Amino acid sequence: MKILINALSGNGDALMFSPLLPLIKSKLSDSHNEVKIDMLVMFKSVKDMYHNNPYLNHIYHIDFLKQPKSKSLSEIFSLRKNNYDVSINVYPSNRTEYNVLNFLLGAQEKLGHNYVHTKPFRLEFLNNKSVKEIPNLHNVLQNANLIKKIVRFDDEDVKGLEIFLSENDKKNSEIWLNKINPENKIIIGFHAGSSTMKNHIHKRWDKDKFAQLGNLLINNDNALILLFGNEFDLNNKINDSLEGKGIIASTDNYMDSMARLSLCNYFISNDTAFLHSAAAFKIPTVAIFAYTNYKELYPWQNKYELVRKELSCSPCFYNSPKPVNCIYTGTSDAYKCMHQIEVDEVYSAFKKLISA
Repeated sequence: MKILINALSGNGDALMFSPLLPLIKSKLSDSHNEVKIDMLVMFKSVKDMYHNNPYLNHIYHIDFLKQPKSKSLSEIFSLRKNNYDVSINVYPSNRTEYNVLNFLLGAQEKLGHNYVHTKPFRLEFLNNKSVKEIPNLHNVLQNANLIKKIVRFDDEDVKGLEIFLSENDKKNSEIWLNKINPENKIIIGFHAGSSTMKNHIHKRWDKDKFAQLGNLLINNDNALILLFGNEFDLNNKINDSLEGKGIIASTDNYMDSMARLSLCNYFISNDTAFLHSAAAFKIPTVAIFAYTNYKELYPWQNKYELVRKELSCSPCFYNSPKPVNCIYTGTSDAYKCMHQIEVDEVYSAFKKLISA
C-alpha cells in the first residue's frame, strides 16, 4: 500500500500528525502487505523536521509559495505517477488549494476534513473520504479521527509528538551546551516570536515582558535563558534587556535549533511550533495563549502550565483561510487577551510547574 501525507502547513501543525505515523505503519503492515508512507511538504523546515523519521520512506518538497505555478503543477503530476492508494490532507488543511491538490494527486482514497467554518468553493467534496471537524478537540485527535477511515485503533493508542534527531545533531548540541553552561545552570528556553501569516504576529507576548521574566529567572532561579526562533532582531532586543546574559540559541539550521531545544530543562513560549516541539522532547512548558483555542492546541501529552485570559470573546480564531481580526481593533482593547497577561502570572506558572 502506498500512502502520501500532505503536510502543507507550518511546522507546528505538521508535527501534530507525527503520532499517527507509527499507527499507520504498524496497523496496516503484515506479512502480505508492505506499507510505504511518503510525505509532501511546502516548507523546507518541515522536511528537515521529518528527515530522520523512521516511518517515512520519502519526503517531497514543493515550494508552492515561491516557484512558478507551472513548475508546481509539473511536480504534482510527477507525484501522481507514484499511483498512491491513499492521500491524506493533514489537519488543518481548509483551503481550496489543498483539496484541489489532493484531487490532482489521483489517489484512490482521498482523505480530508469537512470544516465547521467553510464555504462551497472550498471544494471539500473532492475528498472521497472525509470526517467532520469537531470543535474544541485537539489537533492530534482531529488527525486521528481522519486516519480511522483507513486504520482501526482507539484514541488511547495515540502517543506523543515525535521529532527524531541525528546522532551528529545531538553530539554538536551537547558540545555547544558544555561551552555556554559551564556552571550547569537550569536551562530555560524562550520563544517570543510567532508566524506572521494570517496576522499571527498578535500571538506574541510583549518582548519587554519576556525580558522582565528572563531577569526574574536569572536572578531568582539561577537560570540560563536560551532564545529560540528565527526572529533574530526580536531576540537581540530581549537579550539587550537581559544585559547580554541570555544566549541566542537558534541558527539557520532548523535541526541544529531543535537539538539545542531538546537540552532545555523548561520552555516558555507563545502558541508556536517551538512550543509543540518542546512537547515532542517532553520538556515541561509554560504555554502563553491569546486568541487561539488552547483546547485544540495545548502541549500534547506533556507537562505544562497554561497562561491565558478567560474573556467573553476568546478564543476567537478558528481554522479558516481568513487572518485573525480582533473585534476591538482600533481601540486600546485590541488583542487584550494577550496584552493583559502580566509577568507575575507567567512567573507563577513557572514556579508551579517546577514545584510539580
